[in-house]
Amino acid sequence: MLRHERKKELKQKIFLTSIKLFKEYGYDNVTVDKIVSTCGIAKGTFFRYFPKKEHVLLHLGQTQNDLIMEVIQKQQEKNLKERLKLIFGEMFKVYEEHGELLQLTLSETIRAALKEESTNISKFHEVLTAVIDESIQSGLFQSHTEPKHIASVLVGIYFNSIMTWSIAGTNEDLKEIFHTQFEIVWKGIEAQ
Repeated sequence: MLRHERKKELKQKIFLTSIKLFKEYGYDNVTVDKIVSTCGIAKGTFFRYFPKKEHVLLHLGQTQNDLIMEVIQKQQEKNLKERLKLIFGEMFKVYEEHGELLQLTLSETIRAALKEESTNISKFHEVLTAVIDESIQSGLFQSHTEPKHIASVLVGIYFNSIMTWSIAGTNEDLKEIFHTQFEIVWKGIEAQ
């Protein structure tokens, strides 16, 4: 196994162990010492991957940026509307798999480091802007609205969907919440 893969696996192990401890004992009651002892690693190893405890929660946003790049590279869909829905659908899978993680991540992100998370949101916005612009440039999509503004609205719908789903509990379908809002907004984005 490559060294890079081992590092990636260790970071994921630290992340998942931390999340498990946060759920069990509460975020404020879990120390870095507790995390490293549970993982069986040195404190320095933890800090090599996560500069502060808060960065464990921010890791979810970073992994979503990696995921979106993988999804975009694998996609064959040419229709921009369907392409965007596929991108968002793949991103929602993370939350569907770890539903209770969402509430913890959102509350701690807001509380701890919105400045840090804003970098992930900016990257997400840039990627969506590029996807939309690419469709416009290739003639596959027409709109009277600039790609960066369309991307802003879509990022807003994405986070609104997640927050709505989080507040309602995991009983509602996250993708359905998003698709309902997406369809309403799409009518105003697409050129008639």
